Parts: sequence; C-alpha cells; structure tokens
Amino acid sequence: ATKHACTPVIVGGGKSAIDNAVSAAKEGVSSTLVCRSWHWPVPRLLLNAVPFKYGTYSRFGHWMLQPYYAEGPVASWFHGTCAPVKWIWWRVVELMFRGQFHIPSNMVPQDGIDTDLFSGGQILNYDFRDMLQDGKIKALAGAIDKFSETGVVLTDGTELPADLVIYGTGFAKNYDIFDKVIQEKLAIQKDGLYLYRNIIPPHVPDVAFIGSEVSTFNILTHAMQSKWLSKLLKGEMKLPAPGAMDKVIEKERAWKRSWMPPMSSRACIWQLHMMKYHDNLLTDMKEARFRKMPNCFGEILMPYTAADYRSLFTSSR
Repeated sequence: ATKHACTPVIVGGGKSAIDNAVSAAKEGVSSTLVCRSWHWPVPRLLLNAVPFKYGTYSRFGHWMLQPYYAEGPVASWFHGTCAPVKWIWWRVVELMFRGQFHIPSNMVPQDGIDTDLFSGGQILNYDFRDMLQDGKIKALAGAIDKFSETGVVLTDGTELPADLVIYGTGFAKNYDIFDKVIQEKLAIQKDGLYLYRNIIPPHVPDVAFIGSEVSTFNILTHAMQSKWLSKLLKGEMKLPAPGAMDKVIEKERAWKRSWMPPMSSRACIWQLHMMKYHDNLLTDMKEARFRKMPNCFGEILMPYTAADYRSLFTSSR
C-alpha cells in the first residue's frame, strides 16, 4: 500500500502497541489503536522538569509503594499509619500525568497508577498525545471480533477499514527447552515461574535463571543476579533448604497476587520494587544495602543508579 492508502489498525494497550501506532501514523495518513483497557503513561520529566527516576528509584519513592511483605513491625506500622498520605500522593501524581499527557476522561485507566505501573509501565514522550489530538491517531476501547474483506469488526459491531493489522499484545514464555518432568518440578503457574530470588528453582538441581525471570527495566539487576550466583557457586554463600525456599516463594507469590494486576508475567515482576529486590540480593551476599550512606539526604531522596553498586564488580572481587 502507498503512504496515502495505508490504513493500519494496531491492537494492544502497552508501549509496543503505542509505539507502533505512532510509527504507522508517521509513515501513513493515520492509524487506529484498539485495546481492551488503558494504562497510565509515565513522562520522562515530571512536570516537564524533574527526571522521573527521582520519584521512582529513590528510597522515598520506593516507600510510597505497596509495602513489601517482609517489612519489619516498625516499617509496617509506618506504612499503615501513612496509608492515607500515600493514597493522596498517588492521586496527585495521576492528576499531574493527566495534565501532562492531556488524557481525556474516556481514556483514564481503571486501576490507580500505583497498581497499574506493575502491569508493564509506559515511559512515553508526547508523540502519541499530540497525534491523538491532531487526529493522526484514533484510539478505541474494544477488541477485534472478526476480520472482514475491508478491515476488522470489533465486538461492539464497529467496523474499521484496515489493510494492515499489527498485534502489539506481548508474548508468552515457553519452557519446552525442559522435558515434562522438569517442567512439573518447576511448578509453572498461570502467572509465571516463581523462583527463589527469581533465580533458583528449589526442586531442580543445577539449574539457575539469570535475567529471564525478573523484570525491573534494568540490566543492573541481571549483573547483580550473576554476582549472586557467582558467590553461590564459589561457596561464599549457601542456599536455604528447599522447604525454606518454598516458604519464601509462597509468601512472595501471595504478596504479589494480593495487589498486582493479574497477568502471565506476574511472577517475575518487580518494576519499581527493584530496590527491595536488590536489597535482598545484597543481604544474601553480605554486602551493604545502604550504598549512599553516610549521606542521609542522598540515601533517602536521590535515585539509585548502577554507579552505587560499582564496588560489587571491581576486579578485586
């Protein structure tokens, strides 16, 4: 199809689908995005001024999230006492993002942003916003029921012309590299593969997963997993007994299922809880968790970056 004749329909509500809708509209006359539900976009600059990492990858930002299941009694009390403050905080963030992205009322996500961010997260520029307002992109809530000779028909009967349909709906993992016996021992769930520290399957010896079963948006996590596994293989640390690892996995699974959106990748999701996951690895390795101390201000308010963990990867170690 020529640029003037191309009428693409993109299916999906995640970042990949939005990026495809923007690219298709730039190359053609327009594009149509069809998705079942909307998700909160995240700007690279909060209020067009402050990098978003200051609100997400600092200990203050982490404290504003759903509390971790293994928090101590004092931390749990503070989380409970300050729950109304945290609720207000996230509603203010939603208003801020609605303003920055000019989100119309019919595209406001059903879930609060503090929950929706754990369904994938979308760090976007303003291309989608601007092209939506200019009519270059049309966004519809719905799903495709069937294809027709000229396009697609949605479940509500709406007919859309289309000479190209792009599915940006994600993917499902496949564990067929393992035989059925191993797969049964892995105990793969509908919401993913739950592992001890997202690395070790308690009942499958000599197998470890690095990178594939953890989602934090950050290659630093994979490097820290590799360091953790290296220390384990060199005998510098020991694993708990399989039963103890099972208990940790059971608690983590119950915690995630109690509030994270249901999806096939929930087992590996940490996202903005990345700092807590890194803290767990550091504790196992007997390394310092608070990497910015004695700078209390920096420890609480400044975002953590890979540079804060540089000492883990020096040649002397």
